[in-house]
Amino acid sequence: MRFSPRRVDAALAAVLLMWSLPDVPWWWRPPGHAAATPVVLGYLALALTQSVPFWWWRRVPPAVLGCATGAFLLRGALDRNQVAAGVAMLAAAYGVGAYGTRRRTAQLLGALSLAVAGGIGLSDFSHRMGGVPWVLLGAAFLVGDAATARRHEAATAAEAAHLAERSRIARELHDVLAHQLAAITVHAGTARLAPPEDPGKVFAAVEHLGREALTELSHLLGALRRDQETAPDRRPVPSLAELDALVDGIRATGTPVRYRTAGDVPGQLTPGLELSLFRICQEALTNATRHAPGAPVHLTVAYRPDRVEVTAVNGSAPAPRPSPGGGGRGLLGIRERVGLYGGHLHAGPTPGGGFRLFASVPCTDVLTKAAS
Repeated sequence: MRFSPRRVDAALAAVLLMWSLPDVPWWWRPPGHAAATPVVLGYLALALTQSVPFWWWRRVPPAVLGCATGAFLLRGALDRNQVAAGVAMLAAAYGVGAYGTRRRTAQLLGALSLAVAGGIGLSDFSHRMGGVPWVLLGAAFLVGDAATARRHEAATAAEAAHLAERSRIARELHDVLAHQLAAITVHAGTARLAPPEDPGKVFAAVEHLGREALTELSHLLGALRRDQETAPDRRPVPSLAELDALVDGIRATGTPVRYRTAGDVPGQLTPGLELSLFRICQEALTNATRHAPGAPVHLTVAYRPDRVEVTAVNGSAPAPRPSPGGGGRGLLGIRERVGLYGGHLHAGPTPGGGFRLFASVPCTDVLTKAAS
């Protein structure tokens, strides 16, 4: 069970107040006087000064430390018990380190150093204890400052994790939707520029691609909500075995694709590596159909003993087309996936106006040998 900060502050103020109340001379009477109300009220005000401000401990820690230090020095000047006030001062010093700003903290510590230097001689407690209280005061502040540093580090780590998760979600959304939307765009553009003999076939292809996009998006959203669902998503992860179907889908848009493999798979690739290689091929083909619709594409997946190489080369577009946009997220996603496995990527234009992408992904560290 966790308590709110306000309740913790209120409890701390109450404890310090209860601790300091026994120091109030409730039954003291000066000689020849029937009552000592002003004196009692003065000590009561001193007890309140060193405890009640802790209600605002986190909001104005320098002011709380100032009140506690003033009460401590005043008790020393009056030759009263300083233990409760000393504990309050240590707690306030911790609060300054934990919740105060650097600039105000430096100013306050300078002012308190002067006040302590001027008032230390007034305290018999200080004469008996020497510099121990002030060493403890500095230690309490350093502990609070260390707590602040830990909170900042935790917040920074949480923010970095949040940004990484956002990047992952954005990459997955791009991988899921970019391919289908690019194919739909190519179908629609082709039908507009050159009306087909069978419009129903084009519309059916567009409908099929749209349904695929919705299905992929549904599975992705389901994966993101997996922690809240009772049944996990058991849909197979895309693998290299599905590249033939991917290429057939690109060919259906009117883009001539030549796909071949070279070499033998060096063992059983992990699902994560196969997914990354599949997405690399998918994004390479999607970029080709988006930026050079109708241009021939050559896709090669070469299996080496220690790595897998993907090469995608497309020619120039048969006719100039307006820029489809996209912001380069596809290549960025490929670069991230390749870098995840310690590979390298080369991508750039070819002399003939086309584009070439080459990705080499090591697999020696992620292979599960068939013998095992």
